[in-house]
Amino acid sequence: MAALRLPPLVRLALLVPLTLLLAAFHGFVGWHKVFSSREELMRHTAWTVHLPEWLGRIVGITELALTLLLLLALVRPRYSRLGMLAACGFIALELVSTVTHQIAQDGASLSQNLLSIFITAVVAWLFAQRAAAAR
Repeated sequence: MAALRLPPLVRLALLVPLTLLLAAFHGFVGWHKVFSSREELMRHTAWTVHLPEWLGRIVGITELALTLLLLLALVRPRYSRLGMLAACGFIALELVSTVTHQIAQDGASLSQNLLSIFITAVVAWLFAQRAAAAR
């Protein structure tokens, strides 16, 4: 079976809003993981409250860095492979987040986490297609 290939304009029409949505979300939560108090993070069920504070801050810095890579890849097509890798990094963080929330039973929504993983996987696939088309 041949791999599904989207026309470039369709790919871009999906890539732009989904990437901006992911960047807004991960930029927001990454910022809070870096700069918010532990009490504020607990109030919003941030999964990093189950980690040592210094490690939670590193997770936030990582999310901010991945957000910047995602945005760079969006505006500079030659960095599409970086966008794909950044999305894969987000999927790894989201999987850890999902498992942590389920183990801690802290009230986080499983369906929200699974939807986020799905959208991020679509973005990774779109960036991979864009990178392959550029070769």
